[in-house]
This record gives sequence, C-alpha cells and structure tokens, in this order.
Amino acid sequence: MIPIFRPTIRRADMDAVLTRLAEDSIGSGELAREFSSSFARYLGRRGGVAMRTYGQALLASLAALALPPGARVGCSVLAPTMVRSILERAGCVAVPIDTQKLLPLLPSPLDVDYQALDLAALLVDTRLGFIADLDSLKQLQIPLVEDVSEGLGGNTGTIMAGAAGDLTIAGLEPQHIVTAGGGAVVITGSTRRLGVLNGAVTPELGEPPLPDMNAALGLTQMKQLERFIEKRREMAARFLRTVQRTRHVVPLQGGEGENVFYALPVLVQSSPREVEQYARTHGVTAVRAFEGTILETLDAAEEGVSQFPNALSLASRMVLFPLFPALGRSEQERIERVLATMP
Repeated sequence: MIPIFRPTIRRADMDAVLTRLAEDSIGSGELAREFSSSFARYLGRRGGVAMRTYGQALLASLAALALPPGARVGCSVLAPTMVRSILERAGCVAVPIDTQKLLPLLPSPLDVDYQALDLAALLVDTRLGFIADLDSLKQLQIPLVEDVSEGLGGNTGTIMAGAAGDLTIAGLEPQHIVTAGGGAVVITGSTRRLGVLNGAVTPELGEPPLPDMNAALGLTQMKQLERFIEKRREMAARFLRTVQRTRHVVPLQGGEGENVFYALPVLVQSSPREVEQYARTHGVTAVRAFEGTILETLDAAEEGVSQFPNALSLASRMVLFPLFPALGRSEQERIERVLATMP
C-alpha cells in the first residue's frame, strides 16, 4: 500500500547525520542553532530557534508578538484544531475565517473586511502547499505569523512563502516539506523578537532545543530542499495531465505564484468515500484533505458553521493522493492508473 506521506530520507542522509554527531565540537543545542540559522538564511531573515514541538514554537511566536490577554488572532477555519487550542492556551481568542472558494487559503483583503474582525494578529498558513496573497495581507498592518510547514519553497510570484511574516513557523514532522523527524523551527527578521525566541529555549526550565540528531537531519534536508521541490512539481505535472482527462479537478495556485505539492489534492465530483475505497483496493492510500480542523469543532447553531461555505465545500470534496519525492517509478504509475479510472 502506497502511503500518503513517506519521509524523504536516504542512507546518505543518515550517514551525514552520524558524521555530524561524531564530531567532537558538537555540543547540546549547537546543531539546533546551526539549523535554525540555515533556515533563516534561506528566507532572508535574521535568525530563529529550533524547538521540540510545534506547540512550543507557536507559543514562542505569540510571546514574541507581546499580545495582550484576550487578543483576537485570525486563522483559517481549516487550520488544525491544535492551532485553536494553542491560541487559547496563550490567552488569545481564535477567530476562524472562511477560505477562498477553490483553495484552502485565507482570502484577499478585497474579499474580506479584516479590519472589521478587530484582529491583533493573523496566522497565515500554506495549507496543502498553496500560498496566500501575502502582498495584500502585509498591507493590513496586522502582525503576521506565517506557517510554511506544508508550503516551504512556494512563492506568490513576488515574495517567498515565509518571507513576509513578522514571524515564520515550520513544522518538521515526517509529513512536512522539511522533516527532522519532529519538532519545529521559528524565525524572525526582528532583533527584539529574536531575543524573545532565544529566551523560550531554556533547558533548565524544561524547554530544551531541538535534539542534535533531529537538527542534523534537518540540515541535510535543507541542502536538498530545492531538488525535492522540483521533483514534487515534476510528478505533479504528470499526475495533473492524467486528472485533466477525467471529470475531477486538481486546484492550482493561479497567477504568477508557484505552490509546493505537499500531496496531490483532487476536488472529486463523486463520493469522496467511494474514491478512497477505490484507491485502497488498488494499493494506493487516499484520504480526506481536511480532518481534525477547527471547522469540525464548530457548532452549527452557536458558531454559525454556515458562515464558512467555501471551507465546507472544500472539506466535503477534496481528497489527497500520495505525492512525495521518494515515490518510485512503479508507484507513480500505480497512482496514475487510479487517478485515470477513479469513479
């Protein structure tokens, strides 16, 4: 069975990790600092920190913004429920926002009155590898926290994903674009905010940095990032040609921007459950794109789930298929056969 995600880790990567760990000069936290610096340079930011969990990174980002208690923080209604829980833990109020019609992204300020939402900050994600209208969102004069876990390497045509926000977070889990086997990195271009981030890594208080093993793996992944992204796009182009011969649709970034194919998202015109079952019978894993989201936690009566028609439509129709750099030729061909014949 071909899984939805498979970490792209080669034997050479592990050899490089073991070599780095064997160096006498390496001490606890040193590789984490090197990795976060490498990540920051890639996006043209001043620096950052590599931490053991995504929650730790998001909490540190909110602390760096120095938001007052009860601050309203906007986020996509298709963000994971974990995001809402972390915002509440930080004393903030999560404000869910509907997505664009065909893409799981925050809409442009031309389509939503962000000022009326009275937001103290905005969490902008790159869900499924798509990139929001960062140029317009920057004009809101609201602090932006970008999450590029699923879209690192993408761009709007004028700005790279992760280069617009006051802070940028990237998860490092096995399913993310860059994996270190777990953890997260958070970077900023502000010297003052960098000081707050550094203060969030305090081993004596139980908040140690990303372990050396994970950081070393993250460094090898960063060196190959562009090659991995190009391979994803090459496979996506092949799969796209197949889907275009069916009645189903693969959404695209549009404009001059380039998304990163975190997986292959397909807006199916039939029953998603039927498509999932059909794929499984042919040895390919296919799953709903949006499970465990804030949208699923909203009460229809109390919180007006009907206020999110675009997200509801995407959640009910979008199915993910495998698309990762480690896919072999025979696996790609099997996926193509499923895409060409799915109900």
